[in-house]
Amino acid sequence: MDKLSSETFFSALPVFVDFAGVADGHNYQALPVDWALATADIVDSSGAIEAGGYKTVNAAGASVISAILNALGNNDLPFVFGGDGAIVAVPPSGVERARSALSAVQGWVGRELQLRLRVALVPVHEIIAAGLEVRVARFQVTPDVSYAMFSGGGASWAEARMKEGRYGVPPAAPDAHPDLTGLSCRW
Repeated sequence: MDKLSSETFFSALPVFVDFAGVADGHNYQALPVDWALATADIVDSSGAIEAGGYKTVNAAGASVISAILNALGNNDLPFVFGGDGAIVAVPPSGVERARSALSAVQGWVGRELQLRLRVALVPVHEIIAAGLEVRVARFQVTPDVSYAMFSGGGASWAEARMKEGRYGVPPAAPDAHPDLTGLSCRW
């Protein structure tokens, strides 16, 4: 895949509109090898939820998506919100800005929400080297809204490596603040 098509991978990805298409492997295409997965997860989210922090945990997870999309100036990237974390696929031109956003949001979540956010940036080529894929589909629910779907086991592998402490991104300096413009979490 050439540089231009790699950068525009998700926006050029064909959409499907019938929910049954989620299970159709033909709707999924391999994420370009030069992309990376930004992953995040709240440590002991179950404990925080049991202590009444459900909304705070969700806000922390959603903040990762907002921070990365704002840092890259691109709202058309594949991401998955997991409640207590998120995965955002990042093109090669945005990897360093995504790293800075992850770092800033990790510090912000610790300072402002009193939660420990684990973050990592996992290169897709490392996932492929492990024998897995990151395949992405685009389900369009309305003319203006589409959702990314991941398959191939690569996203789960990346999350597991993050939880092992691999590919980690350290928190930013205390004065660093993520751009959370548009942050909304109604879960």
